[in-house]
Amino acid sequence: MHVYVSSAGDGCIHVMRASASGDDVTEVQRLSLGGAIMPLAFSPDGRRLHAIDRQEPFRVHTLAVDPDDGTLTPLSQAPLVGNMVQARVTPDGRWLLSASYGEDRIAANPLLDNGQAGAPTQVCATLKQAHAICPTPSGRHAWVSCLGADRLLAFGLDATQATSPLSPEPLATHACRPGSGPRHLAFHPHRPWLFVINELDGTLDLLAFDEAALSLTPLASARILPDGCGVAPWSAELRISASGEWLFASDRRAALIRAFRIHDHPPRLTPVGHIETEALPRSFAASPCGSTLFVASQESGRLSVIGFDARTGQMRLQQQLACGSSPTWVEIRPTGAP
Repeated sequence: MHVYVSSAGDGCIHVMRASASGDDVTEVQRLSLGGAIMPLAFSPDGRRLHAIDRQEPFRVHTLAVDPDDGTLTPLSQAPLVGNMVQARVTPDGRWLLSASYGEDRIAANPLLDNGQAGAPTQVCATLKQAHAICPTPSGRHAWVSCLGADRLLAFGLDATQATSPLSPEPLATHACRPGSGPRHLAFHPHRPWLFVINELDGTLDLLAFDEAALSLTPLASARILPDGCGVAPWSAELRISASGEWLFASDRRAALIRAFRIHDHPPRLTPVGHIETEALPRSFAASPCGSTLFVASQESGRLSVIGFDARTGQMRLQQQLACGSSPTWVEIRPTGAP
């Protein structure tokens, strides 16, 4: 598998080749794009990687991914409507959707037949501090987390539209706990569930998702920080294994990753283990089977390779690699990509 790490401090993307077990990781490319490269978003087929530059002039780089060695070749650049903190490609690969925390809005850039991003064609207002946009697996809607408003917004999504794939206004709103600060979102790979990591109160929420009714129903919550941790939460990222059995979450202030088992009957999250990391684990990725985590320390500039034992819940550090100045985003090329 190939792991991609963006480093905002030096405007680079680092390409790592990792063995299936994750115990052998080697850097195969360090590509300098300039600016402050942060969010990364793959096309569904893994042939294109879109890299967001959060330094003016705000833009998105589209890069070709070599099917054999995973290396990147720059193809094009396109403008963005502002400083976008997160981006996703729609399931059909037609649109790049992005969210702006500072400007309280989301936007859509078309993806052309060659997979390259075009100029933005739609902008929609959100509530305060839009932090992430997450298309539903069906591609019919997109949920947006508004950290400063403690709300999730559902927009309609029609990728066949020529210029405006999103509904102009939200079609539904879900109220989160006051002061929770919903940050990132992820759908379960097999069940109609949405997971939310809350930055400010350090919790995870498991919600049942009814797409026909466009509603979310709380099922379970869990705290990310272990008892006696002694610091205020500042949670950042969540990842779910491809099997849907495991969820991993990071907290920057506590500098740790915690693993949770996802139960079906009844739906709940059970903590099974945690590991301390280097400072500010802002982003990480999990191997498809969930046995290896790739954790970027924004402060140290290193990528920690952490093994996870599903039998015991224990995690251990396997390897560390340099990954530039202020690494802020980690992605793994989609499973099944050619």
